[in-house]
Amino acid sequence: METKNLPYLYRYSWDFAYLRTMKIIFLRKFFLYIGWTIGLFLFFASPIFAQSHSSKRRQHRKVVRRVAVPQVDVYNQYLDSLNQLKTRYQTWRYEKEDTLSNPYYFYLFLPPTMYDDVAARQINPPSKPQNRKMPTSSPLTKETEERLNMIDQVLMNTYVEAPWLIRYEAKDVPLAIAAAPENEATEVKPKVNFTERVNQPDPTAAIPGEDDDWDIAVRKPNFWTFKANPSLQLTQNYVSDNWYQGGESNNSFLAQVIIDANFDNKKKFIFTNKLEMKLGFQTSKGDDQHKLRTNADLIRMTNKIGHQATKHWYYALTLQSWTQFYPSYRKNDPKVYSDFMSPFESLLTIGMDYKLNTKKFNLNASLSPLAGHLTYVDRKDLAASRGWGEGKHSKFDIGSNITVTYNWNMFKNVSWSGRIYYYTNYDNTKIEWENTFNLTINRFLKTKLFLYPRFDDGATRKEGHSYFQFYELLSLGLDYTF
Repeated sequence: METKNLPYLYRYSWDFAYLRTMKIIFLRKFFLYIGWTIGLFLFFASPIFAQSHSSKRRQHRKVVRRVAVPQVDVYNQYLDSLNQLKTRYQTWRYEKEDTLSNPYYFYLFLPPTMYDDVAARQINPPSKPQNRKMPTSSPLTKETEERLNMIDQVLMNTYVEAPWLIRYEAKDVPLAIAAAPENEATEVKPKVNFTERVNQPDPTAAIPGEDDDWDIAVRKPNFWTFKANPSLQLTQNYVSDNWYQGGESNNSFLAQVIIDANFDNKKKFIFTNKLEMKLGFQTSKGDDQHKLRTNADLIRMTNKIGHQATKHWYYALTLQSWTQFYPSYRKNDPKVYSDFMSPFESLLTIGMDYKLNTKKFNLNASLSPLAGHLTYVDRKDLAASRGWGEGKHSKFDIGSNITVTYNWNMFKNVSWSGRIYYYTNYDNTKIEWENTFNLTINRFLKTKLFLYPRFDDGATRKEGHSYFQFYELLSLGLDYTF
């Protein structure tokens, strides 16, 4: 069976090979036809495209030429005009034939001179323009009159604003001003030869009128700024005798003044001074020993010398000193616990200051690694209670200090100012934080809330009490800054 089917297989294989060969030949002829067609199209169409492209380029060149030619013409015209002006001024010579066609501006080109008639016209203007003394008898037009008034104003401004520039009087000017006769209608010819060099006045020569008293006030720049803020705060509390919770009535007032005097020469040197004075009294019916007792008492002076190192940093030497006005007592106790100069404390520091000033916030921080602290007590009984030794009234120690003052305008009528004070002599530490909240009612009335926490582990502590202390005062009163 396999032998019988053999011729059929040969014939099938031959037919397949024949078909594949014919397919290849057809594809070759097809691509050759396409290639010849494209080639002939490009051969005949390329001259047409080239001609069209060249015509567009020619049109573009024509447009460019049409735009460029006027610019070149304008340029050449201006260049020719400049060349003509250059030639005209290089070849011009004064031939003594021209006349002064506009004689009204000579005031401005003569040496600085004081003309009496100019000042007189400004103070008492003439009723008629023809009354002016001019080097021509031609009638004055309205335009000329306006021009003359402008010239008078320029001269008058010079007399008032810069009198030191005036070197002559009218009688000393070589070209004197004289009124022309009424019947004279001739033009005025210049007598000055502009080709000759004008002789300038000797700067070392005496100036006419130099010895006269001009009443000139010379003001030196003032680098000082001053500010003061006085205030008077009042509080009142009334409790009836039969009040169910008990208590007592009292009245109190607080007077305070803050004065600033600062120097800044705008050349990195500053010198600031601040004086704070505060004194307040209160009444107490339950105190049989004293009619009035202090509730606030402070005198503090801060002086600082600084030299700017960078934009916000300064080298600073600071001196802080403080004491009080009035003896302080406790309720129903005659003993004096502090008094004027008892104690008196002074702190001298050397370090760096950081300043930050914005629209709503001001900050001044003093960082002093080296500080000298002096404490002085004038009263003998108070000095003895300090434990410094018999007969000693003062003590000096060395430590470090940080003092920060700030002011923040929190809202439209609410501000917060404060002072943070830190000092340590490496045995004891003292920290004070003064906070004043100002609530402005109007220009003269203000409510103040004063919060004053304090820590001092060098003070004598009573049994059962902490080293932390706290003081608070709320008051309403007058407040004004100038």
